[in-house]
Amino acid sequence: MLSSSCNSSSCNHSQSESGHHWEHTRTKLESYRRREPEKSVLYRVVSTLHEELELVWDERYQSEYGVLRDEVKENLAAYLNCGLLDHGAARVYCDKCQYSFFVAFSCKGRNLCPSCAAKRAVKFAEHLYDEILADVEHLHIGTSIPKRLRIFFKYDRKLLSILFQATWAALKDNLPTDSHGILGLVLTVQTSGEAINFNPHQHGILSNCLFLPDGTQKPLPEFNMDALSRSLATYVLTELIKRELITEELKEQVLSQEHTGFNFWFGEPFSDKERKLFVARYIERGPISLEKLSLEHDILTYTTKDGTAHEFDPLDFLALLTSHMPSRGESVTRYFGFYSCRTRGERLKLEAAQRADQTDPNLDMQPLTSLEPKKRPSLTWAECMRRIYEIDPLKCPKCHSQMRIIAFVTDTKELRAIMKSQGVAQARAPPPIPKPPSESELFEIPSYDLFS
Repeated sequence: MLSSSCNSSSCNHSQSESGHHWEHTRTKLESYRRREPEKSVLYRVVSTLHEELELVWDERYQSEYGVLRDEVKENLAAYLNCGLLDHGAARVYCDKCQYSFFVAFSCKGRNLCPSCAAKRAVKFAEHLYDEILADVEHLHIGTSIPKRLRIFFKYDRKLLSILFQATWAALKDNLPTDSHGILGLVLTVQTSGEAINFNPHQHGILSNCLFLPDGTQKPLPEFNMDALSRSLATYVLTELIKRELITEELKEQVLSQEHTGFNFWFGEPFSDKERKLFVARYIERGPISLEKLSLEHDILTYTTKDGTAHEFDPLDFLALLTSHMPSRGESVTRYFGFYSCRTRGERLKLEAAQRADQTDPNLDMQPLTSLEPKKRPSLTWAECMRRIYEIDPLKCPKCHSQMRIIAFVTDTKELRAIMKSQGVAQARAPPPIPKPPSESELFEIPSYDLFS
């Protein structure tokens, strides 16, 4: 299997960094303790500036990011309530020692809240492993596009569907004509680069085999990576021409270059469960790491893994974050070939029919729906915490007995009364971010009276 060594090694390094961060985070915890989002730099930025962002959007940011979407406003507002006990919580109780604590509700926002993004990645990985991926080898794959085309996708997120279709078409078109099998592919689209810059690219998990109609598999043929990249480029450029966003001349110019800016790469094969879960979490990861954010006076810094410090005006940073938030109903993950919804549905029907044929004819016939395998329930909050940090959040920190959730409390007044009785402090609004000096203040000439 051919692979692009420079891109593949970069991705493997990025995965390694992510893995080290994962290990570092969970070793700091021995038992559950409430995260305090109100103390984070991100919360301070959103809390202080989200209203100002709406007021100045048309003047300062609409030309760069387009119209401020309603779902962005809702996502920002929901994040300000995420993890705060005042806005609803579950009460966890120990029957043995009567110790109890609260677990705040989460916002479940997309591509803003790091905590919710981590839980979503864990659930996604478990779903892929349990329900989607076959018990075969897989590859981590990725694609990228040139900088000059990225602006179109920033203005119109619907165009991201082109990348899904282009990647799938490139893979299919470069299979040998005598393959007689189908690939299995799960693709996600990411819009955030390492420095939170807008960089639409894709990650995916590809079967390292072709699935044949008789239920067997054969090895994945060798791909020519240059041919894959060119197919990707041709498809994307053609679709942008259809939408009158670029010209035929630009398409020919890009394709005539030795390095078009379109890239396709494959990682090394893997088959073990832990690697499948890790790669699945990686391709669904959120764009922001709280540990990389810092704020000094009116300068926000985002430090990437290579140690580079990227400085932002906090309001500009918040505006940039909005470009990574999906639109309402937007799918950032799609399934193709052997893993597509239609193909999986056909297999389930066939398996159900085969099981029905094997039942005792003297028994009443069961409906096919009852013969379909039941899906596992979604992971609970406690299970997510176990998977991420390898701790049991329902283990009592006092007596180590198993605790249980006894109530969900949504009334703010009642919550505050219980919190007060238990000595739990209410969350306080973070301090405002200092404003940078205005031009008049920067260039103000001091009075000579000051020196007399």
